[in-house]
Amino acid sequence: MMNRDFLVFGMGMGADHLHYIGCTERALGDQAGIVSDLTNSSRGDIAQWVRQAGDSGAISIFEIESAPSLENARESAQFWCQYYKLLGARVVSDLS
Repeated sequence: MMNRDFLVFGMGMGADHLHYIGCTERALGDQAGIVSDLTNSSRGDIAQWVRQAGDSGAISIFEIESAPSLENARESAQFWCQYYKLLGARVVSDLS
């Protein structure tokens, strides 16, 4: 049985801007795939933001952590989203 990790990631426009936290089975190096997945499967406001950020060329995706299962990855992404909101950041997620 192959062990697959899930990526918990943050996304923003530039190094100092965090807008979205999510999770994926894709590797961090497959940023085009991550962007495509979000554009095609996220809520309207998130998909629109991802399209605009991608079109501007300023999109930045970074790893927060990895998780051993999709359930753990979703819980972790929700935790980090709430954490950054408590710090005053305007972070969104489509995991709720």
